[in-house]
Amino acid sequence: MQSIKRLDKIQIPMALIKSIAKINEYKGKQELYQDRSPEVLNTLQEMAVVQSTESSNRIEGIKISNQKLKELMTRKAIPLTRSEAEISGYRDVLATIHTSAHDIPVKPPTILQLHRDLYKYLPQEGGKWKATDNIIEERLPDGSKRVRYVPVKAFVVPQYMDELCSGLRTSREKGEMEELLLLFSFVLDFLCIHPFADGNGRMSRLLTLLLLYQAGFEVGRYISLERIIEDSKESYYDTLYKSSQGWHEEEHDPVPWLEYSLGTLVAAYKELEDRVNLVENQRGSKTAMVRDTILHFLSDFTVQDIERACPNVSRPTINRVLASLKNEGLVECIVPGRNARWRSTDIK
Repeated sequence: MQSIKRLDKIQIPMALIKSIAKINEYKGKQELYQDRSPEVLNTLQEMAVVQSTESSNRIEGIKISNQKLKELMTRKAIPLTRSEAEISGYRDVLATIHTSAHDIPVKPPTILQLHRDLYKYLPQEGGKWKATDNIIEERLPDGSKRVRYVPVKAFVVPQYMDELCSGLRTSREKGEMEELLLLFSFVLDFLCIHPFADGNGRMSRLLTLLLLYQAGFEVGRYISLERIIEDSKESYYDTLYKSSQGWHEEEHDPVPWLEYSLGTLVAAYKELEDRVNLVENQRGSKTAMVRDTILHFLSDFTVQDIERACPNVSRPTINRVLASLKNEGLVECIVPGRNARWRSTDIK
């Protein structure tokens, strides 16, 4: 497809090559972490699943309460609203990828099946290519809308998706292209095709995880890539916009998108390393993670903010860590009461 073809025609910047080298260096440490810190990784995996589900949906404006999220993730509640149904569908597809990534072929029928499962709790049926043409718009500050990108026509989607998946398979078999550039180019092409009437963004993030796992990059299992994308959402949309211009004519520049995507992966691996090292040097993995999370807030925060960042940690543990940090003079309560707000004493 377009972006995969473009890789043969453009000069790869040195910055991308350095990022790939750094990621491969981190990749080499994965087995070390698994052998040395299995308990830490299990805790991180529990957190990442919840954060990934919440963040990927929140990027699309789908939100629910922390309590309801926990109930849905532990299957203690059935989805009753549209938002809850979308959260539940993402949860299930994510679980499928986590457990069976190497048995899932990246082919059009499989992508359709994953999309069907994404929508299985909703009245509308998933698992079908879009039937009508669509456009990607943005809402401006004055309330008006502007067209950012026009995807391919609905009637050619099956052809484009066949070519995209076969192009990925052929390039993998040849082994001449750097795997990370190949898989992120695949995701860019998927987003430019925009094959579904709804759910393209969430599907692109699920496919990213699937392709990374198949290539041996496991960091998304322990650190939520979706959360990192949500935290840098403006850059995500900005680089997607830049790299999609001229896509139909095969004159686009995939480099901004590749830089952003590789940067996300580097950030995830760095966070994984930092968290493993942190917990190994402190007693109690959950306590250490809560402590690290609190000390990294850049502005005022609440207990609910901590719960959102550490979804598998109980409220008593959070309160205990807050009290300890307060006694150490590292945080202060700036708004007391039921909806208390806290702040690091390092923030002026």
